[in-house]
Amino acid sequence: MNGNYRSRNSEKKDVKETWVPKTELGRKVMNGEIKTMDEIFDKGFVIREPEIVDYLVPDIRDEVIQIGGNPGKGGSIRRTPIRFTNRMHKSGRRRSIHALVAVGNGNGILGIGYATSKDVPSTIANAVKKAKINVIPIRRGCGSWECQCMSHHSIPFKTEAKCGSVHVTLMPAPKGIGLCVAKEAKTIMSLAGITDAWGKSRGQTKTRLNFVKAIYGALKKLNMVRVSEDAKKSTGMIEGSVNVKAVDKVEAVEKVNVEDKVKTVDKAKAEEKAKTVDKAKAEEKVETVDKAKTEEKVETVDKAKTEEKVETVDKAKTEEKVETVDKAKAEEKAKAEDKVKS
Repeated sequence: MNGNYRSRNSEKKDVKETWVPKTELGRKVMNGEIKTMDEIFDKGFVIREPEIVDYLVPDIRDEVIQIGGNPGKGGSIRRTPIRFTNRMHKSGRRRSIHALVAVGNGNGILGIGYATSKDVPSTIANAVKKAKINVIPIRRGCGSWECQCMSHHSIPFKTEAKCGSVHVTLMPAPKGIGLCVAKEAKTIMSLAGITDAWGKSRGQTKTRLNFVKAIYGALKKLNMVRVSEDAKKSTGMIEGSVNVKAVDKVEAVEKVNVEDKVKTVDKAKAEEKAKTVDKAKAEEKVETVDKAKTEEKVETVDKAKTEEKVETVDKAKTEEKVETVDKAKAEEKAKAEDKVKS
């Protein structure tokens, strides 16, 4: 894109000082009754003054889409931001200048405008005004099964649209993939605040006007789908602009909650592990004590049996010895009696 068009974003006048509202909605915005674009979208107001967008979205910027082209070397086309058309008249050729402009704040607000005039500055100015009048909120989220991070870096689900012969399909992509689409689609999606997406197209995509309108239509169709609360929660879907500070605060709170949850789980696991170890030690100790008692009991029983056996043997020996002595005495006595008789 030409740097002259880009410099217009830094030369904007202060709308609050120069704007005189002409519509009821403009007066409400000027009086502070309506403070955000989300209120306009939610209540269904029709924007008829581009200054309303400048007033509520001061960081909005515009980009001129390259829809024109001049013959280049080798039959190629050298893209230009402006398209020129000529028609024959009685008085000669009459030239018309066409321009397509996209506006957005990079945070969920997007609009496109197409204008025709006889000179370049007025054509681009009219296209910018129309683009600001046509702004819409863009649904963002993370509908990729590969990511599931529930942040708003991509689109929440697949969408497609058609303009002329051009058919465009946009699909959610995981974080870090980037915008895998054509240059014009990158411009549109960057202004909408989408950083990761896959896209495919078919038809006469060289007709950049229809191509850009198809992309805009696909993003607009995201708002026409009824989504359940569970799907919104699982994809982290948001619509329109988001307060970055509030989002960062929520993410910080969620991060702290996750860390606390992880700490709680780790603590519970450690306690469970300690209980298991203590239980195992107690069981091992009981088994050791039982084993020691059993061995001691066995030793006592063996000792008692041994002592009993020794006593029995000693008793038997003593009795045997006494019997032998008594028998010897009896025989000796009998011999003495026989000797006396004889």
